[in-house]
Amino acid sequence: MGRVFKKKVGTKRAVEPEKKDVVVTKKAKKEEEPEPEPVEEVEEEDEDVSDEEEEEDNDDEDVEDEEDGDEEEEEDEMPDFPFKGDQPYDEDRDGIVNMLTQTFLRTDIDLVAMSEKIIAQSPFGIIVTPDLEEEDVEEDFMVCGLCTTVPLNEKKDDAPKFVKDIFGYLLNRAKKGAPTEIYKKIEEIQDEGDGKTALFINERLLNFNPQVVPATFSGIRTDIAGLEIAESDGNGDKAGSSSGGAAKKKGKMGKAEKKRAAAAALANAELEFDNPEDKILFELSEGKEVHFDYPVHMDVEPGSKFHIVEKGGKKWNPFRRVVIMDAKRFDAFLKKGATWSPV
Repeated sequence: MGRVFKKKVGTKRAVEPEKKDVVVTKKAKKEEEPEPEPVEEVEEEDEDVSDEEEEEDNDDEDVEDEEDGDEEEEEDEMPDFPFKGDQPYDEDRDGIVNMLTQTFLRTDIDLVAMSEKIIAQSPFGIIVTPDLEEEDVEEDFMVCGLCTTVPLNEKKDDAPKFVKDIFGYLLNRAKKGAPTEIYKKIEEIQDEGDGKTALFINERLLNFNPQVVPATFSGIRTDIAGLEIAESDGNGDKAGSSSGGAAKKKGKMGKAEKKRAAAAALANAELEFDNPEDKILFELSEGKEVHFDYPVHMDVEPGSKFHIVEKGGKKWNPFRRVVIMDAKRFDAFLKKGATWSPV
């Protein structure tokens, strides 16, 4: 799955892959206006502090500043080691859970059960792991990336707990920040129980080499093509029905109108995808998609790599983008990604 970075300009992922709709969560960050820096309290120094001690203190501060700069560079540095793709195995469970944790920050979703479902679908799906000599691997069964799909509504009356958790999570987020049409669309997918909708998961370590994308997208597309998928006519119109604008009214704005206004403001914000290939999804003309964004900086502790970050003197606010697309858009996305080349 993928992260988006945006400027804050207003109010504010199957054994049977998606035959009708695919739900994707993208990670994003939006830039917000810099807040004024708090005034630091200055303590008076003792009168008997010598000049030599002051110079030593200043030297220490310089070293600390240099170390801080090095830390920032390390955070942005791309991991440099060979990697390989493979199918998920039992020993990869913890690593898969770590990947899912990046997508679903601080939630009650049963990610262990979800990872077990992903492993049970093997050889369907792809994980990315270091391709190193045994003595060079610092962590056993390290998973650097994950690309697969998980069915969301194949068992309406006996859905796994993690599936119920996902729908509850999405509905809660949509209720707070999405147009009513998208909220109802998620409810509709949950109620259908026809097994035709899946969650697409495209996740990897932060700043991981995007050169892995073509191989993983090509692999997952081949896996999907190997399954028997019944085509569903008329699905595209259904998925795209929630993109209509709200009727103009005079007077005070209602709750639905406020949500639409906030969504429109965010849509116009400067945007940067953490996984650059995610941008492809919104440049395609094939099929249809609808989406909404929700902020996640409150879901992590300050200082987390998934919290508000500063780049080039600008502050960027982390968001997740939930995308509901039809099968045509999904296949076009995978096809384009399989031949995509990072800039």
